Amino acid sequence: MGRVALVCAAAIALAACGSSRPPAKLSMPADFPADTLTVAPEATVSGHEDLVVRAQWHLLRAQEASLCSLFTTAQMELDEALHLLAAMDPDLGQDSLVQAMAHRVEDEYLRLLPQLERLSPDSPLTLLLQGLSEERVQDLSPDASQLIRIHQAAQSCDMPIDVNARVAASVHFFQTRGRATMEAWMQRAGLYRGMIVEILGEAGLPEDLLYLAMIESGFNPHAFSRARAVGIWQFMAHTGRLEGLQQTHWIDERRDPVKSTRAAANHLRYLYAQLDDWRLALAAYNAGLGRVRRAIDRDGTRNYWELGLPRETRNYVPLFMAATVINRNPELFGFAPPEPETPVAYDEVVIPRDVPYIDLRVAADIMGQSYATLRQLNPELRQRITPPGEAGRGYRLRVPAGHGTTFLERYAALPPSARPELYEYVVQTRDNLSSIARAFGVSSRLIAEANSITNPNRIYPGQRLYVPGAAGVRGAAAGNRTEHTVRAGESLSRIAQRYGVRVSDLRTWNGLGSTVIHPGDKLVVVEQRATVETRARQSTAPQVTGDERYQGDGQYHIVAPGETLWELSRHYGISVTELQRWNQITDTLIRPGQRLLIARGTGGQEETYTVVRGDTLYSVARRFGVRARDLARHNNMSTSSTLLAGTRLRIMPAADTE
Repeated sequence: MGRVALVCAAAIALAACGSSRPPAKLSMPADFPADTLTVAPEATVSGHEDLVVRAQWHLLRAQEASLCSLFTTAQMELDEALHLLAAMDPDLGQDSLVQAMAHRVEDEYLRLLPQLERLSPDSPLTLLLQGLSEERVQDLSPDASQLIRIHQAAQSCDMPIDVNARVAASVHFFQTRGRATMEAWMQRAGLYRGMIVEILGEAGLPEDLLYLAMIESGFNPHAFSRARAVGIWQFMAHTGRLEGLQQTHWIDERRDPVKSTRAAANHLRYLYAQLDDWRLALAAYNAGLGRVRRAIDRDGTRNYWELGLPRETRNYVPLFMAATVINRNPELFGFAPPEPETPVAYDEVVIPRDVPYIDLRVAADIMGQSYATLRQLNPELRQRITPPGEAGRGYRLRVPAGHGTTFLERYAALPPSARPELYEYVVQTRDNLSSIARAFGVSSRLIAEANSITNPNRIYPGQRLYVPGAAGVRGAAAGNRTEHTVRAGESLSRIAQRYGVRVSDLRTWNGLGSTVIHPGDKLVVVEQRATVETRARQSTAPQVTGDERYQGDGQYHIVAPGETLWELSRHYGISVTELQRWNQITDTLIRPGQRLLIARGTGGQEETYTVVRGDTLYSVARRFGVRARDLARHNNMSTSSTLLAGTRLRIMPAADTE
């Protein structure tokens, strides 16, 4: 925002002290996040522009409350703003709008700090270090009992603990304003303690380095940092890559607790080897090895307590030491023994090589689990699907403990029509996201999510897009997939009633974030009924004449109430004209219970097809029931080729393309 906008925002906030109404020209978001800073995984796929607007709303509310001396209310509003910023993809930190909002929220929080009695459980490390700077060392009791307690607790630690006033001030901070933060951390430590301690032991490192992850992130894989550090160990992008953590369009291994812990162990071991002192190594973890070395050279000392380091780094090591002694002996420092959260437990399943990718919503459905659960177990996934193609060969997906075998068995039982496919499409001139989505028979939202597109109007010719196939929806193993075109006046509830499904399922199948739909929208519907029968042409079905190509096996569909020829043509990938010809229908009227021949086989004969305007390789492939890559191969072209009207394509039978 510009300077004018900031002035206006301040004026709005000042005017609001005498009124409970929201600032002008801002509307309250319909779905406020829950009153917690634990980031919901689903939020990571929301459009960042919407999240920034909502964060701005909470910031203005906080400013208004602060001006009215409602400091606790202001803190709650800023916590919500931080929650929304933490939900954004770390790559969006490059966005100037996101970056500006992150700085404004944190600066407002820093201004508010002197008025707060305590910090929130998931306060960013920057706020903790700033809050620690305000601790008054002279407040220590005359008998220095705090120092004595620190000395007692230090005996059981395997990291160096210095007994001095700065460490005592850090302990006092956690006993007062930081108490809620520490209590939340102590509980959450149960999630990852066993895993982290095991990895540190394998690396030959002190077990107490566990508490470095505690002060870095509070063991929250979605911890927020305006410096764009990510994960429970808060790796910056460059450092993460140096330690072998992949960061691609599909995954960010900095968010994976196991992989990032191994990387952190390796990085800490390297820092210690370079500096030969754990205090200096911890300082380098926070400020960088180069900065610590320059401070040593400039000040002529290797004593951490005498180095002229940045204020945050000067507070970083005492904060770690305080967290360590408190956790080693909570009762000694006035903390009740924590009830740790249950350790994260899961099974790992290897994605079969013949599966292009796994949609987490499909995986959740066939296991009877929630999508949120799978997102929490797989925080490294940046999309709702596993890495596709070669990038995902042998990918290890985490599923709830005890469901690994169940998942593989149920996934193997899915029919081919329910298996996901992934296409690569090169954007052509005059393409837009909606036209591409229509060509592939999927929602534009799905394409946007798969490609991290936040503005659907910003695609360009030559851009390569990943297009997930439309297969793989709830009930696909037992229902018929239909595409419904929304008509004027229709609502989700009305459409759900027509097809006998739930509104929540319609939203899941189509990736809808709300119940708002518009005329012309294409909705996927999975009807839970067995209306498709596959049997020989020599059955009791009416004899079809006039096309000798279809003398092999055929497929029949029993018409359900409300179905149309157009919907069936879209469902089976054939034209309305072909349906009329095969079933000797002279108009478009069909009736419930009518048996229609869906003759998708070709009797083993090659066909030719003449391209018409609007055709794509994928739409032609679906029409003839073959794979796009096979169609491209038989016609000596690539899957991203543009089809020109009038081009004649060779169509090989599906059985011949395996």
